[in-house]
Amino acid sequence: MKLNISQTVEPEAFSPHDEYYARTVVVPMGRPDTAAEMLRIAGEMVHPAHGLVIALVISLGDAEQANRVSDQVEQVVEDFRNTDAGHRVELLTEISVSISRGILDVARERNADVILLGVQRPTQGSVKLGTVVENVIAAAPCGVLIYRSSVSPYFDRVVVPIDGGLPSVIAMKLGVSFALQHSIPLRQMSVQFDYHYDPEHEAAIKRYEGHLPRNKDLKPKAIIGRNPAPEIVRGLTSDDLLVMGFSQQTDFERHIINDLSNQLLNTAPGPVIMISQIEWHRGIRGAFEHGIARLNPQLTLVEQNELIWSAQKNASSNLDYIVMIVLSAALATLGLLTNSAAVIIGAMLVAPLMSPLSSFSTGMATGILHLTRRASVTLFAGVTLALLISIVMGVVLPIDTPTDEMLARGSPNLLDAAIALVSGWVAAYATARKGIPAALAGVAIAAALMPPLCTIGLGIALRDINLAFGANLLFLANIAFIIAAQYITFLWMGMRPSEDREGASLNQSRAWWFVLFSITVIMLLVFARLGSRAVDEAHIREVLELEIFDGAMVSEYHVIASVPLAVTLVVQSDHDLTPEQIEAAHALIHETYQREVEVTVVLHQIVPHSEELGIEASSILRGVFPAAAVSNVIADDGSDGKILLRATLTDSHPPSQLALNRARRRINALSESDVRLQILFQQIFEAGG
Repeated sequence: MKLNISQTVEPEAFSPHDEYYARTVVVPMGRPDTAAEMLRIAGEMVHPAHGLVIALVISLGDAEQANRVSDQVEQVVEDFRNTDAGHRVELLTEISVSISRGILDVARERNADVILLGVQRPTQGSVKLGTVVENVIAAAPCGVLIYRSSVSPYFDRVVVPIDGGLPSVIAMKLGVSFALQHSIPLRQMSVQFDYHYDPEHEAAIKRYEGHLPRNKDLKPKAIIGRNPAPEIVRGLTSDDLLVMGFSQQTDFERHIINDLSNQLLNTAPGPVIMISQIEWHRGIRGAFEHGIARLNPQLTLVEQNELIWSAQKNASSNLDYIVMIVLSAALATLGLLTNSAAVIIGAMLVAPLMSPLSSFSTGMATGILHLTRRASVTLFAGVTLALLISIVMGVVLPIDTPTDEMLARGSPNLLDAAIALVSGWVAAYATARKGIPAALAGVAIAAALMPPLCTIGLGIALRDINLAFGANLLFLANIAFIIAAQYITFLWMGMRPSEDREGASLNQSRAWWFVLFSITVIMLLVFARLGSRAVDEAHIREVLELEIFDGAMVSEYHVIASVPLAVTLVVQSDHDLTPEQIEAAHALIHETYQREVEVTVVLHQIVPHSEELGIEASSILRGVFPAAAVSNVIADDGSDGKILLRATLTDSHPPSQLALNRARRRINALSESDVRLQILFQQIFEAGG
């Protein structure tokens, strides 16, 4: 009896078990001439009633080629859809930066159970896996099945080599599925050399065997030699389907060289299937693990190498880097001096500080320390140049006091630390994922670095040491948090130190990890202290406003770290402050800080609107009535909501109605409202001589 690998038996004939089937299988359609064969294999694995086969066409930006391949595959997909099995199949075209990245992204987004990849028959005695297969195997979020065709697509027996490991259990599970569907025997070959006994694995194999009919040949053939491949091949015919398991969490190409899998893949006379399936736990734990895997976009080996090459290029200083540092520093400094957020944002758009920082983090994540050192030199040169530019501009374009934008970066807090962490994550993710514009990462890094760096220079130019110190603390903390966030992101995406990479050193990189960890912890403690101090200051301001400065508002609260501690309060009030209130404020601040404190209170007295109007109205009346004496000018809020302005005019001649109307119009224009004017006229009579 010879069965084609595409032959399907009615489900009622063998009572299939759901555990043998995948719900979603992704099949890349790289070659239209093999599309039909790959879809038939997928049909063997997918659930008969609830499964979905995704026929995937990857486009690398060439729309015409993608449409041509889709048109060629579409008829094959339609024929597969109309077979007796009636499998659900979806033709999907994915635009991606690489074929392997497109396959991995679709598998992750569509929650695939298996990715089905095909390799060519041996040429010149060796199977060529190809870069795509290697990259998908190394970073797949789900199981991977590799199918190597043979001259004849027929088989009448399933053969599964067993060595006691988990890959053997997975291969046994798939082999039983094929045997059940085609009602053909399954033959085990027990490889005794380097056999790994595991009670759980043995129990799983026995459970899968129990689903086969008893009249089938289940007695395993024992193979004891140190090189079992030739003996296994002698027991195979061109009509046998060989099913093997492998571990995809290793370098597959290196794993199979000169080992059993490699020899069987090259020498087996019939079709070969190699399977690796991730076994999730059941229940909530399995759902959680599966969800975490879907959120873990592992980088392929090619993507990691591309990221390293890009980091090596960006780690070195060049003319473009210097010019952009000069322009961004000049823009940021001008934005800080003019208190213009728009200009500062413009500086963010051109700041190139992302490049050396990302290179530094890449070098740490991969253990390539010469890359880290080179990036450090480039970063230091850019920081020094930007600092000098801001100092020079601060001297040439002096201002009396720091602007609000400068003060905002001179008083760091926990929110600034959070911004730095998020900026690092954005930069690392956008750098690794080529589909995201790198400009987004540049803006994020610039927001956390260039403005505080230029604030340091302006603080030095203004001789404001406290401003420069606060901005320097913010800048250094941002550097540490950004690098830490990038390093964590790269590790999350699968980048690890490897001795295979040129220049990589795991032992030396650990020293860098320790230094970075220590700096990050110190900065976190400093920011936590700043956050605690901010809470204390908010409490002090609330108590001052509610209990001490009754009816007044504490608009500013400045603390200068000196000996003794200097605290400056800016109070806005419509009345004078008493010496008793000043003493009470000093006692409260001293009790809070538990140290000697010098308190300076600056009063900004608020003049009511009516008083201001009275003063201005006096000037207007004197202008309209230059010969008269103006006195007792009082502005009050009337009962009808209008302002009532009273004034006394003393003159020898009564004021004309025309002059009174002119005075009222000017006062109305001044107050921007209708003012009722009442004039008390006192006439002066001169006695004759």
